[in-house]
Amino acid sequence: MAPGRPSGYGSASMEPSTFENKAVVITGASGDIGRVVARAFAKAGARLGLVAGKRREALDPLVAELHDLYPGRTIAVADADLLTPVERVGDVVAAARDALLATLGGADVLVALAGLPATPALWNKRLDEVTAADLHTAFAVDTVGTFLFAQAFGPALARSKGSIVVTSSSAAFHGDVWGLAYAPAKSANRGLVKMLARVLAPDVRVNGIAPGGIETGWLASLSDEGKRQSASLTLLKRFGQPAEVAQAILDLAAPGYANGQTLLLDGGVFPPPPEKP
Repeated sequence: MAPGRPSGYGSASMEPSTFENKAVVITGASGDIGRVVARAFAKAGARLGLVAGKRREALDPLVAELHDLYPGRTIAVADADLLTPVERVGDVVAAARDALLATLGGADVLVALAGLPATPALWNKRLDEVTAADLHTAFAVDTVGTFLFAQAFGPALARSKGSIVVTSSSAAFHGDVWGLAYAPAKSANRGLVKMLARVLAPDVRVNGIAPGGIETGWLASLSDEGKRQSASLTLLKRFGQPAEVAQAILDLAAPGYANGQTLLLDGGVFPPPPEKP
């Protein structure tokens, strides 16, 4: 390690000015984690491009909050319904890009957080209950949407020597017995990180974040016993917090040497140790 360089995979927490006046685009910004990530980048000095799904007004409370905290800060908003018919969804993403770039003037970071909401009815489906429509819907939002936004912002990010952070899941590392409609798409995103990193090199770094059990709305899909069991699987014996995911994303987005990697953020989920003889 070079003298004076902080250890770790990023430096956002060490250098508060890393994102000062940088343009950061966040898809899925109206979600539980998206809102926290937006607040973290705003606190770090970034100008924001926030993308909602079907309803742009879902971002109104967050935008109002950020304007109160950071008067005069540039915050652009767009919507992109990733469940638009396949022949038109590329145009929807391109329109969102054009609207954001018209305000921001460029892009330094893309954080691809957009994902299909984890409703209890879908999360708890057994293998024999998951339909082709379920899988196509999850892939359309999580994987195709991420690909299209990376494709759309690639040139702007190349000009700024920027970075992309893609959302995967701990299921891409461990597998899972729940969320079977979601896990294949999140697992595909881990491969997408590798592909995008190679295609966009050397101008754009691409890394992924694979959260495990994070204390967000998806917990409503679990029974009390399910919550207890899920938390007990981690070495830390608790769920992660959205703020911890946000910090990891800032670290991955900051200039550094990591590229093509997916950070598993699950509190340490290891196979149980062998029983003593």
